[in-house]
Amino acid sequence: MYESQKFYRERVWEYLVYATNWSFLLLGITTCFQAMCTVFYTIRSCGYLDRQTFSRMPPSLKVQWCLQNLSFNSSIVVTISYWSFLMYDHSDLLQTDMSHVKHTLNTVYVIIDVMVTAVPFRILHMIMTIMLGSSYSLFNALYFLNNGKILDGRHYAYQVLKWTHPSEAIVTCVLCLFLAILSQLILYGLYKLRHWIFSKIYFQDGNGRSDGEMQSIITDDAPKYMTVDESQEYVNDK
Repeated sequence: MYESQKFYRERVWEYLVYATNWSFLLLGITTCFQAMCTVFYTIRSCGYLDRQTFSRMPPSLKVQWCLQNLSFNSSIVVTISYWSFLMYDHSDLLQTDMSHVKHTLNTVYVIIDVMVTAVPFRILHMIMTIMLGSSYSLFNALYFLNNGKILDGRHYAYQVLKWTHPSEAIVTCVLCLFLAILSQLILYGLYKLRHWIFSKIYFQDGNGRSDGEMQSIITDDAPKYMTVDESQEYVNDK
């Protein structure tokens, strides 16, 4: 709201020209969707989910997993990019205290969320953020190459992404793609660290298994893992 009133005024739609705002909005959507899924499955599971769990991931959790990969990865990319070179941009918008907070607390939140929730991360899921970054780069190029303007009449959003200097802009885009790969490796490393801490606390012998390996210890004598709907049908049949 502060940025909209001070910088964008009646041209609020220019808010979407900045990659940071894409990431920030995506993180907000992800957080709200996480909360809805948590409340929904907590309420729905009460009363008829005992020691059973899902045999396959529901579509809603697939959407949540996708959103988390996109928003968490892009948040780390935004933070690294800002504190590496964007903070030296002469734009007043990028030099405000609000901008410093927005480019820092997003990653702080991501790290906390990764360490306290049981969501796994996969290295190959970096392709989702690479596709998102490529979409933004294409949008940014088309907007400014067609005489698009922002704020004080500038024809670029960032000093390092001026399409009047295409070679420099392309190098910036490629570097951001490498940052997306690095960010996914960071997320995967945090995920493995969280799992290692969990195994040390709950498996004193150090033989804790990852989420995929846990499936291999289910024997024929163990209860069958079913979805919520299958579980309810089983209870009704009984």
